[in-house]
Amino acid sequence: MTRKSSRPGSTPLPAGLAAPARKSLAHAGVETLENLVQLGQRRLAGMPGVCPRTVAQLQDAMDEHGLELPAG
Repeated sequence: MTRKSSRPGSTPLPAGLAAPARKSLAHAGVETLENLVQLGQRRLAGMPGVCPRTVAQLQDAMDEHGLELPAG
């Protein structure tokens, strides 16, 4: 389960993401779900280490926090 953040804009990425995906996200400057929204689905899907399972995990966490991953 994703930890809830008490500070808006600082919702952590879900635990359990594969290490290659975490490294790619960190390299892109993505540290929170809010950062992920700025990245967009197309760019996320093209990142090394990001597989469909990772995208699903991130989407579930975003849904839980009322965030939406834009297509671009």
